[in-house]
Amino acid sequence: PGPSKSHPAAFPEYTKQVPLNPKMDQEQGFKKYDGPTGPFPEQFELANQLKIFPLTEEQFNEHFEKKPVHVNAKPTYSSNWERAVAYHHGIYMPEKYTTPKTADDIRLAVADFSAKVHQDAPKDACKYLQIEEFRCLNVHQYQTQPEAAAKKCMKWWDELQKCQWDQSKFNAGTTYIEGPQMRRRRPYIFYPDFKYA
Repeated sequence: PGPSKSHPAAFPEYTKQVPLNPKMDQEQGFKKYDGPTGPFPEQFELANQLKIFPLTEEQFNEHFEKKPVHVNAKPTYSSNWERAVAYHHGIYMPEKYTTPKTADDIRLAVADFSAKVHQDAPKDACKYLQIEEFRCLNVHQYQTQPEAAAKKCMKWWDELQKCQWDQSKFNAGTTYIEGPQMRRRRPYIFYPDFKYA
């Protein structure tokens, strides 16, 4: 869209070249937004738009430290056997009543886990999904609030399972990434063979 001859005052963002957002600025070529939109230089603007870069220190602290964390009140039991029965039936989980992890604890745990994953399976195609699932679980305090963390991180778990399934099929040779092998010879079993029909 743009200004029409009958209504020259319409669409001032086009006539005065004031883009509403960076995407419009890029599409119209106004070049009003200074510099790249991420940590990479302008030559790698595609990477900036994909937002594949890690968080800066300030963003990390803002995201993790200002998050209100609910601390569960520890239940009291009159005897040890009551606590043992509650533990046996999953009502009492001691991990839920520990102090929540801080941003530094989360960062260290994720770095340690990613180092182990890279060392354990350096050629695994799904290792980054595994690391992201672990990061998500830690961010949402899976020890103190496992139900909430499980809901929030279900997408990472699901993507990891699909990735591992695809990887196992590909490694076993039962499927192909792409190519003519994926094309079926006939649309259905009794499709007529037109060379002879």
